[in-house]
Amino acid sequence: MSTEKKIMIKDLKAPGLDLTDVKIEFGDVEEYWDEPMGPTPMPSITDLREWDFKLLKKYPPLYIPNCDMCCFCAYGKCDLTKDKRGACGIGQKSQLARKVIMESIWGAAAHGAHSDHLLHEMIRIHGADFPIDMGPDVLIEAPIYRVLIGKKPKTLGDLVQGVEYAKNEIFHLTSSLHAGMEGSYLDRESKAMHAGLMDNLLMEIGDITQIATYNFPKGVIDVPLVQLGPG
Repeated sequence: MSTEKKIMIKDLKAPGLDLTDVKIEFGDVEEYWDEPMGPTPMPSITDLREWDFKLLKKYPPLYIPNCDMCCFCAYGKCDLTKDKRGACGIGQKSQLARKVIMESIWGAAAHGAHSDHLLHEMIRIHGADFPIDMGPDVLIEAPIYRVLIGKKPKTLGDLVQGVEYAKNEIFHLTSSLHAGMEGSYLDRESKAMHAGLMDNLLMEIGDITQIATYNFPKGVIDVPLVQLGPG
């Protein structure tokens, strides 16, 4: 687990030493735990591409377009019927795969914005050292975070790294929507799968934050639903 440490020395006197109001900060301290690091901590867009392609080869995407035009930029509208290509070189499959990335990013950004706001607000209220306690019946408190980040979060402050990592990945994923520059439409599908990873990570961070800080039920079976709204 990665943590930041701060030490404040108000007054320290010793032979040959006289310190007053000294602040010492340790940037990033690694605390080792009993699980080996995986091969791709905080994977980039391309780190899992080979595995994505294996899945996409076994389970090829099925496209049923509801529109044969591309209207994404000022060069259009571009007709993509009958193997035609747009002004940027994009084809029908790549255009449809681009929409899949876009929709995946929308979901990840929506969940991520909520989790980001919730986490930082709870840190403001409770402090970054507020412990993550998922209850005695939960053996692995953050399975997605552990797999993707490669660390075991113990406090709210530890979760910030996961949010910042996902933000950066979503930033780069969004840039791929610009034009038809991918060599294969499967490149776009791989990016959509990466966006799905970020979405799941951010949702988990939000869930952990609210369970820990609002003292929601922890590992309880058949939790009663809360009635919201009219009806």
